[in-house]
Amino acid sequence: MGTEVIRYLNYLRPHFRPQIQFLFIALLVFIASCGTSPDEVTVNEGWETDLQWMADSLPGLHYNLFMYVPEDSLLNRLCRLEQNLDNLSDIETVMELTGILASMRCSHTGIAFWNYGDWKAYPISVMWLNEGLYVTAIDAEYLNLVGSRLIGYGGYPALEAAAAMGEMFPATNDVVRRTRAENFMMMAYPMEALGFGDVDSLVSFTFLCATGDTTIIQYKAVDQSTVNMETFHNCESVTLPIWLGSDDFYWYSYLPERKMLYCAYNTCALMDDYHMDDYAEDLRELIDSEHVEAVVVDLRRNSGGNSMIAAPLISWLREISENGDIQLYLIIGRWTYSSGILNAIEISEIAGVTVLGENTGGAPNHLGEVKTTQLPWSGLSVSYPTKYFQFVTGEGTTMRPDVLIPLDAGMLFGGENRILDAIDGLSASYE
Repeated sequence: MGTEVIRYLNYLRPHFRPQIQFLFIALLVFIASCGTSPDEVTVNEGWETDLQWMADSLPGLHYNLFMYVPEDSLLNRLCRLEQNLDNLSDIETVMELTGILASMRCSHTGIAFWNYGDWKAYPISVMWLNEGLYVTAIDAEYLNLVGSRLIGYGGYPALEAAAAMGEMFPATNDVVRRTRAENFMMMAYPMEALGFGDVDSLVSFTFLCATGDTTIIQYKAVDQSTVNMETFHNCESVTLPIWLGSDDFYWYSYLPERKMLYCAYNTCALMDDYHMDDYAEDLRELIDSEHVEAVVVDLRRNSGGNSMIAAPLISWLREISENGDIQLYLIIGRWTYSSGILNAIEISEIAGVTVLGENTGGAPNHLGEVKTTQLPWSGLSVSYPTKYFQFVTGEGTTMRPDVLIPLDAGMLFGGENRILDAIDGLSASYE
């Protein structure tokens, strides 16, 4: 009814005398306010709706949201956020809410904050290695900085910025937070909301080069699709290690100087023109034709797929174990996840296998069968697991190697195969 009255008054407006214009405007405002839809809410009321949904509805969808952290922690943090809404921008609220959900430590439970607002980033990619954050890709103009260490981010220590982004991801181990942080810490809007950088201004990045010199570059956030990025794979000064020698799902190389058969298993999936049965048979034939004292299976890049694909490979490894004349080694690392973890566990349980590398990002016992929904007001996507998988006794938050050898700059950029060197030493000790 309010809309019809407003239309009628607008029709009469040209006939009003000037002295009653004020009364007309006042009446128009009053009627418009009376006609406001009851569904219209303020921004704060909208966020409050989302916060209430997080407290009331998400626990019922989730396998067990309070598996690691009690419910009181969630409710207290949601309450504090609600009280502070007046002081936050929308993106700051998004990141606060993301951090609250991440603090529950349940894997696959989070908010897709990267889909909120404009997508702008600084043209740098880094990897969090043993010594710090190292540049793996950058604007082609500064290709000489590939392999340098990022030490400053907008006037703050770069590791501090990375740690802040890492806290936005639920994790049962620190490896996950590191790998997520390195992937998202160059996103401008989320990082500004966390207190690092300024989307509308130049941001300083400080690099420590191998020579010991520092270089400072100022960047403004851009649509990264418009930037010509160069990766360390294409840098002449970089020598790639053996484990980055091919992106094939599975491949092998005989290393005669080490008397070693190196078998990379990068993805739990079948190649179009090379079946896993054929791969295992080729390995058998090589063992028969060459002098092999050690077999190494490298799963450090294997983030999952179908765990059953590896059955022929694992069967062959059991044959070697039963024969007892060749040493068996398994390499795991930060990118070993999901079905890759399952295969790693199965191989590690074969008699005589020694495991080397880093703690895995994937957890042997983990939440899965992930579903998504949307927050009722903001529409932000929320993921949550509906099932728990337990494959080992105990907490099982990561798979730890028998011999810990963290990934460092020399192993990534300098061609150093430090794990294979360690295997040589272990094999010699068995003689």
